[in-house]
Amino acid sequence: MLTMKLLKSAALLLIFTALVAVSVFAQATDSVATACDAKVKAPDYSMPEWPENTKVKVYVMSGDFKPEEIAGIVTPLSNWNAVAEVTGSQVTFIYLGTTTQPLDCLNCLTIMRGRVHNNQKHAAELQATVNQGEQTILHARIVIDPVIPNLTALTNAVAHELGHNFGLPDCFSCHGHSTVMSLIRTSDGLTGPTSCDVAQVRRIYDHLRVQVAERKRRETRLVAQKIVPVDEGEEPVDDDTPIVVKKP
Repeated sequence: MLTMKLLKSAALLLIFTALVAVSVFAQATDSVATACDAKVKAPDYSMPEWPENTKVKVYVMSGDFKPEEIAGIVTPLSNWNAVAEVTGSQVTFIYLGTTTQPLDCLNCLTIMRGRVHNNQKHAAELQATVNQGEQTILHARIVIDPVIPNLTALTNAVAHELGHNFGLPDCFSCHGHSTVMSLIRTSDGLTGPTSCDVAQVRRIYDHLRVQVAERKRRETRLVAQKIVPVDEGEEPVDDDTPIVVKKP
């Protein structure tokens, strides 16, 4: 589920809702990538993501989680970090401790408790802010509903929401424990992305690089069109003033 709101700062707030998913943490190979059919064993992709090579600064709201729960949150952060190179994103999450309020600093991610819309169907959501007209995340929040019952489910939910951070939407039609993004009502020990998730994220960032290159080409053409000739001075003008030669 995706909800958009136009922020006063001319940014978009995109809310990605999710529950928990089941799968096995693994890295992708080219052969695995070809077996991960979108909407069957892997989610499609169309959502905002962190820019390539981003070092995401992660904070947890103080008082929202017990120490053992914070450890359960750090686990999926580490598992997504483990595939940063093979996905081509080079996006990594750096846990920096607790905060007393959600942070909207550049490349900041706050993980917190809060009521989630329609929590009977979804128990967590990603709230990501992007520049209007762009697709890369500026800062974000992962909101975990109090209905998340235990440490295993919490870890599952965070692993799922981190998938949204890479542009992966929920996959209602995915089955067979092939993706972290499939939706179920129970958890099964999920702690990170599957090989199909890795393959899809690699496709996302390949596509993103193409978009960036095309945008740079367009900007170069626009700059070239705006170039005006430098004033090189006045052109010589024929002088029709009669020349009078005095007789000796």
